[in-house]
Amino acid sequence: MECKATRICWNSNGWIKPSGCEDKSKDKKSFEMNPGYGHEEWIFDLTKTISGFKYAFLQGVNTPNKSHQGKYYKVNLFTVYQGKKLCVGYIKKMECLTREQAEVAAGVYQSNNWFGEMQDQLETINLNSINLIEDDPLLNFNIRFMPDDLVIYDTPKDVSLRYKSARYKLLSDEHNISHDAPLIDDILEVMDADLSLTEKQQLVKARVGQGLFRERVAQTWGSEVCAVTLVDIREMLIASHIKPWSECQDSTERLDGANGLLLCAHIDKLFDQHLLSFEQRNKRFYLRTSKNLDKKTLSLLGINAGIELGTSHLKVDDISRFEKYMSEHFEQFTQKQNES
Repeated sequence: MECKATRICWNSNGWIKPSGCEDKSKDKKSFEMNPGYGHEEWIFDLTKTISGFKYAFLQGVNTPNKSHQGKYYKVNLFTVYQGKKLCVGYIKKMECLTREQAEVAAGVYQSNNWFGEMQDQLETINLNSINLIEDDPLLNFNIRFMPDDLVIYDTPKDVSLRYKSARYKLLSDEHNISHDAPLIDDILEVMDADLSLTEKQQLVKARVGQGLFRERVAQTWGSEVCAVTLVDIREMLIASHIKPWSECQDSTERLDGANGLLLCAHIDKLFDQHLLSFEQRNKRFYLRTSKNLDKKTLSLLGINAGIELGTSHLKVDDISRFEKYMSEHFEQFTQKQNES
């Protein structure tokens, strides 16, 4: 799943309720000064859910052409406080809403008088609440997520050097500040599952690109070499999932050799971030690289766009599953290219 980052306005109440204008932007043209709050100030209030989902608003998702509707992202949330950009947490899986979904959420908030509670909170800190309920429901709600997918850091992380922009935009987060956190979460999920010790060991090793999954990838592809550079130094190779671990339906997909490629570690990183992928043309697969990556540098690393992936060793049933996995991966690669 593509990783994003976006700014949320400062809040001293843990983003459970609005905290007023203190320590917010002093720009008179900003919403932080007028009306003095942002709809995202309730983003961590998990007391109001609809069918298990927390509905919320992120200014970064609010684009004129609503280009993010129906898409899913992992998103890092940072704020600006005393001149520093601080990452306060992340959402492991966020869905961007359609207008119809936003209308349903607004209706529930009206019928449950949740809007009324929010207006009372604004008036308590002497802010005008008359415009809280927007004419366009997408200005109240444009995302939703499961509460279990929200991770709030005990201590915010200083990301001032990582994110150049402080604008309220949805940024591509190629650095992924919480890169290791999903790995830890996935491993903890496996350890808590009702599985035998052997099954847990297999899945944990598969998650880090080793063990049974690696063996199956090598067996499926008929060799133990990098799919891009053909390097055969075993210690340099990682069994990389094509369909991300977190999006696999079950352990069958997570351990499926057709859902993997052996890649050198540096290529694995680019593949994982959808900065390179394979495009299918007439039953053949050709390497595509991000337009944001320097071609000369890539060439020095043995990465050249147009390289054909050798699929001759794949069996008929393996190739059909591989095509499905890679089609999804390439779709995310293309989406990332269109947004950059």
